[in-house]
Amino acid sequence: MAGDPTLATIWPEADVYTAALGTADPATVEDDFGAGWDLIGLLDGEAGFAHAREEDVNDIFAWGGIIVRTSRKNFKQTVAFTALEDNDAVRALVWPGSTSAALSVPRPARIKVALETREDDVVKRLISAFEAEIVINADIVDKEDDLTKYELLATIFPTSAGVLWNQQKTETS
Repeated sequence: MAGDPTLATIWPEADVYTAALGTADPATVEDDFGAGWDLIGLLDGEAGFAHAREEDVNDIFAWGGIIVRTSRKNFKQTVAFTALEDNDAVRALVWPGSTSAALSVPRPARIKVALETREDDVVKRLISAFEAEIVINADIVDKEDDLTKYELLATIFPTSAGVLWNQQKTETS
């Protein structure tokens, strides 16, 4: 068989949610995000969710130049996304610890983050299994002919067992 086009997906809809540590995850993909989860709002769909991985790789060679082992350490998972709204949830990420009257030096808090993508009845969620830290990842530019965009970068911290994400997906046939 050549392949299954029903397994290839374009995600026309997406959301990002954040919550304080200890907030309960939805039990299933059919359940809504409950109390304590904040919706980030409008996102830049063209920018999407950019998942990046970093790790230090060290190839070890034997005499004569034959590779015999590869060691890996210092794994890091990040996800970039762009918020288009200036709302309480976005301001808490861009200016953590600030108020509506005064902007303070940002000190990012450890929180939970959830990414949800949707196409028709198909839903995929990634919910941080342990903690995440979200910071602004580019200059904030106010312009005459474009929206103000908040490019954010979430660093995902794994559990002690190495789990980064809890995944919930709609079962497809």
